[in-house]
Amino acid sequence: MPRVTSELDGTDYSTYLRINDLLKLQIPLSVDAKDELLFIVVHQSYELWFKVIIDELRRAIRELVTGAPWRALAHLRRNVGIEDLLIAHLRVLETMSPEAFLAFRDPLNPASGFQSVQFRAIEFLSGAGRPAMLHFELFDATQRAWLAEMAAETNLWQAFDGALRQEFDAPDDDVLDVLRLLYRDHASATRSALHAVAELMMDHDERLAMWRHQHVLMAGRQIGRRPGTGGSAGMAYLETTLANRLYQELWEVRSVL
Repeated sequence: MPRVTSELDGTDYSTYLRINDLLKLQIPLSVDAKDELLFIVVHQSYELWFKVIIDELRRAIRELVTGAPWRALAHLRRNVGIEDLLIAHLRVLETMSPEAFLAFRDPLNPASGFQSVQFRAIEFLSGAGRPAMLHFELFDATQRAWLAEMAAETNLWQAFDGALRQEFDAPDDDVLDVLRLLYRDHASATRSALHAVAELMMDHDERLAMWRHQHVLMAGRQIGRRPGTGGSAGMAYLETTLANRLYQELWEVRSVL
């Protein structure tokens, strides 16, 4: 058979990964602020990993919707691994001293991680998106339209709930009752896969809680009680997010087994 060629034939590492373009994207706003490069790289890395998380969540959701929970496991495990990396990124960012951060913080205003449209998409795909984000004034029209598309898709909780009810033939039962059945009996292949999905969803939820906690600690070390650059109350706002959970029923089922 003739060999199929592609535009990647002969492509080297740098060209394939667009390294020359990538390394031009770190543009500090301040002069001689020694830690601004670190700050930019960490946050750009976050956005790249967010892109992967979104892709993996959507793939896991499709597998659940099509009745193949065992095929969702690899995607969910990968997400948890990525989230561990994101927590580690925060620990690297914590190596900045308060004065080093303040050397370039003011020019960032009103930019804030609160404005990450991809993080908001992750919230929606996870099942915990806030409708107010669809009208967030600091997102442009293109961002709002894309986020609305993500919000309209079946989310992970909906996909899992549907698969769970189908397996137990319990369309109208209280979800906590169905979860209790799953946790008490997951010997069959399908139920074993659904149980593993549930535990990976807990891992996902737990990692986000750990990330929020680490973020609060980092912010406290670097800016104390200063207001956030994006107009938020800074630490006071971040502390209100610490109790947030994606899947309250998965936490509650532990109490009723």
